[in-house]
Amino acid sequence: MAGKINIENDNLVFTLTGVDKVLALKSKLVVPLKHVKSISTAKADWNYFKMLKVAGTRIPELVVDGRFLSKEGLLFYEMHDPDKCITVELENEKYKKVVFEVSDKEATAKMIQEALDRLQ
Repeated sequence: MAGKINIENDNLVFTLTGVDKVLALKSKLVVPLKHVKSISTAKADWNYFKMLKVAGTRIPELVVDGRFLSKEGLLFYEMHDPDKCITVELENEKYKKVVFEVSDKEATAKMIQEALDRLQ
């Protein structure tokens, strides 16, 4: 199930919908746009054996929702289909990356990039 990403007052707002709110133990994540380091639309990696679940749900090949610890640091996932996810790399934040499933990853990445360009 795809979540929603919006830009609100120079913040990037990730909103989880439906059952994902329960599975991830979170309904919303807000990050200042100035903390976004990069955006990728490449297929996300399930990384089952490279992550430790901190809080959330992981069912192999079905869902990864919540907070996970990897060698990169703390990551946040909302993913059912790795082909439909964007990866937002962050700096100066609790999470190093947010991997988030959206209905149109190209349009979402473009919206975020345009918002970042306006900040500069």
